[in-house]
Order: sequence, then C-alpha cells, then structure tokens
Amino acid sequence: MNIRHIEVFKAIMDTGSVTEAAKTLNVTQPSVSKHLKLFEYALGFQLFMRAGNRLHPTPEGHALYDQIDQLYTGMDHLQSFAEDLKYNRQGEITIASMPMLAQNWLPKKMATFLSSSKRVSVSFPVQSSHWIMQSVAARQADFGLGLTPTNVTHGINIRPLMSIPLVAVIPKDHRLAEHRFISVENLEKEDVITVKNFDRWRFSLEGVLAWRKFKPERYIDTFSTHMAHELANNGVGIALIDLLTASSFGTENLSIKRFEPELFFEISIMTPEHWPLTQLAAQLINDLSEQAKKTEIEIRTFL
Repeated sequence: MNIRHIEVFKAIMDTGSVTEAAKTLNVTQPSVSKHLKLFEYALGFQLFMRAGNRLHPTPEGHALYDQIDQLYTGMDHLQSFAEDLKYNRQGEITIASMPMLAQNWLPKKMATFLSSSKRVSVSFPVQSSHWIMQSVAARQADFGLGLTPTNVTHGINIRPLMSIPLVAVIPKDHRLAEHRFISVENLEKEDVITVKNFDRWRFSLEGVLAWRKFKPERYIDTFSTHMAHELANNGVGIALIDLLTASSFGTENLSIKRFEPELFFEISIMTPEHWPLTQLAAQLINDLSEQAKKTEIEIRTFL
C-alpha cells in the first residue's frame, strides 16, 4: 500500500473533490486522478462512484477512510508526544533527595517546572545520602541530591552542587544573641540541639565537640533540621543546623550565627556512571545547578 496513494485518497475525502485535493497537495488534478486509479487497482475495489465530475465514496471507501483517519490521528498524537519529549513536557523521572533539601529548597525549585510540565510524572524519595548513592547506582533513581560521599560507590558520578555552612540558631533573647559568632566554648552548659540524619557528616561535628572537651547541659537529638529549628524557635536551646534550613524558615524570634570552627555540608548531584541521562534529567540537573549557585549567594546575607 503506497503512502502517496493514501495521502491522495484522504485529501479527496477531506476536501470533497479532486480539484480541491490537488490544491491541498500542491499537485495537478491529473496527478491526483492517476494516484486514485492506481490505489483502487492495488486494492481491488472502487473507492468512489463517478457521477459526471463528482465523486461519491463507496461504502468500502468510507470504511477505509475511517481506518486511515484513525491512523493519522495516532500519528498526530505521536508527533505531539515526540515534541513533548524534545521539550521536556512528557516523561517520568525519579529524584532522590536528602531531607535537608527536600524540606524546602527542592520543592520551591521544582515548582515552576512542575507547573509548566503537566504530563511529566515525578517521584521524590527522601532518604539518607548513603541510600541515595546506592539507589542511583542501581538505577532506581535518575539522579540524587545528597552529601558528598567519602567512599564513592562504584557506578556513580559525583558533581558538586553547593556548600552550606553549619550555623548556630538561637533565640533572640538568649544571652549569646549579641555574639558575632558562636564557638564550641560558648556552648558550655547550654542545651544543644543536633541532627542525627546527616549520615557520616555528624561524626565531623561530634569530633570537633569531643576534641574541645566541651560539656553541654544536655544534647537534644532530632531526625529533622526543621524540627531542630522549631525547637530553637520555641526557646528549647541552641540548634546546630545548616544555613539553608535556618534561612528558609521563620527567623522572627531567632538569630542565626556563624559557628566556629567552620564546618560545611558539601552537597553533590549523583548520577549513574554507566547509564545515559534522559534529556529531561540532564535539563533538570542543569537547572538545579544554576539555582544552587544563586542559593549559595542568597543565604550568605543571613550571616
């Protein structure tokens, strides 16, 4: 079945005449008539009954047209689907994220994309950085956002995203609120709120505190930076959290102070080493990287 014959037949059915079909296809009337005759000969039955200069579709012609029209509709949908893929308006993607980013930063940065990409399905598993690394290596996630690992699992690539300093968040009426920065020694006999879910990064803070031989009044451990922030906001103690969280939530009753010695959350994008990224994933990674650069600058204004 010749595709040109099908195009000619459809044009005649759509326009109602050989003359208009020829105009639509930008060919001569004899050419249209020739293709129609060849198509009917190849099919072995008539598509039109001739009455003078007019063509009237046969029942077989109507039946064939219905099938061809469905085919063209499907092709239109296929073309639309391909364009959606090209412009990242169609598809599925899984972005694994550590809690620190998932609480506020990632939803805000993804909101515009999700609003303009109605046919893209997105999954956001929130897990530890170690889980994220393994998940990306196993291709259970298209890419991940987590703390830069010290021992990289085989099968992933690491790309720096942003570096976020640790800060001390304290109530504004606290005795240390006027200090320019908070040192380990300042925390002596204070209630100190820390976060347990930062994988091995926690050991860096514990090492500093142990080396300085500092003795808090008590430790209050949480599994969420937001929870640590809210405890400080309610006057429970001094929260040692990341500047991203500290600057993202209300600071009306709180002061954000630099912490001495300086400690940083080094956050990276993890991608599969031996598996190509989809165009959608690659575009999102570039967009998030640009947003991260702006975020690093913006949050510094809180110190």
